[in-house]
Amino acid sequence: MDIVNPKVESYVTDLVPARDPALGAVEDAARSNHVPMVGPLEGQALYLFARMVGAKSVLEVGSATGYSAIWLARAARERGGTLIGMELDSGRHAEAERNLASAGLAGIARIVRGDAFEILPTLDGVFDLVFVDLVRQLGDEDRLRRLFELCASRVAVGGLLAFDNVLHGGEAVTGSTAGGRAADSLNRLIASDRRFVTSFLTIRDGVALALRVEG
Repeated sequence: MDIVNPKVESYVTDLVPARDPALGAVEDAARSNHVPMVGPLEGQALYLFARMVGAKSVLEVGSATGYSAIWLARAARERGGTLIGMELDSGRHAEAERNLASAGLAGIARIVRGDAFEILPTLDGVFDLVFVDLVRQLGDEDRLRRLFELCASRVAVGGLLAFDNVLHGGEAVTGSTAGGRAADSLNRLIASDRRFVTSFLTIRDGVALALRVEG
């Protein structure tokens, strides 16, 4: 199922300004190596969201090779802030570190290697923006519920929680796969949590945006 008409998605993606060499290199490598990434349209949207909430502290859960981390860390840098990411795969973790360094963000962003379920409970404090890009990798209702609770507790009041891939290729609508049904359960959990005001955007594979309004 196409979430957005491909011609429409291509049109709006073409409106994103040309990326600098650091971002362009990550895009090229991801395409060549079939590494999933948010892409320029969503990358720019994440940068915009971070600026809109004045994000100084950013947490990314599932960094892959660092593409979205570059967009988010640049927004944090404008506020004199930092980004912490996490990535389980050792090869992607190393590549993310290299890509962030190439983008001039080595002192701004760092990627922790390990399992998000083990790292999240060890973090101190809260963040102005938490971006989660693990919905596709998990695909299990119980684990997604646990991930939501761990991440929601890390969002400051006035901060933003964003989940990528919440439409799961349209399967959240059809319920045709276990992963799609798990994504649907996650979406309903996010939408019903009174700590947040939530909306869902049909960018790429769907993005849930939840503004924390209560402690």
